[in-house]
Amino acid sequence: MLNQLLKVSFQRDRPNLHRLIEIDGYSFPSGHAMSAFAVYGALSFLLWHDISTRWGRIALILTSSVIILMIGISRIYLGVHYPSDIIGGFLASGIWLALCIWFYQRYQEKYFMKRYKRIN
Repeated sequence: MLNQLLKVSFQRDRPNLHRLIEIDGYSFPSGHAMSAFAVYGALSFLLWHDISTRWGRIALILTSSVIILMIGISRIYLGVHYPSDIIGGFLASGIWLALCIWFYQRYQEKYFMKRYKRIN
C-alpha cells in the first residue's frame, strides 16, 4: 500500500528509452526495490540472532545486500526505472522496515518484562 500511495503522490512516468520490457503505471518509487529491501532486510534481521559466528553474519549481510542491489540494478537494466526510483524504493522500504523492527522490539521488551514479573 505504501508503494501505491507514493506512486500516486509522485506520478512519475517511466523511462521510454531502450526498454526491454513494457510495463504500465508510474515509476517512482520502484515496487521491486521496496519489496526486495523489505523481504531480505526482514529476513536478515530475523536470522541475525540464530547465526552465532561473525563470518556467518557477514555472509548473511553480504548475501542479502547483493540480492537487493541486483534486483534494483535489474530494474534499471530492463529500462523500467530510473536510478532515483530504485534509491527512493530502498529509502522508503528502509524507513518502513526500521519502524517495523522498532515496534517489534518494543513489543518484545514489554512482553518479556510482563512475563518476567509474573515469574518472580
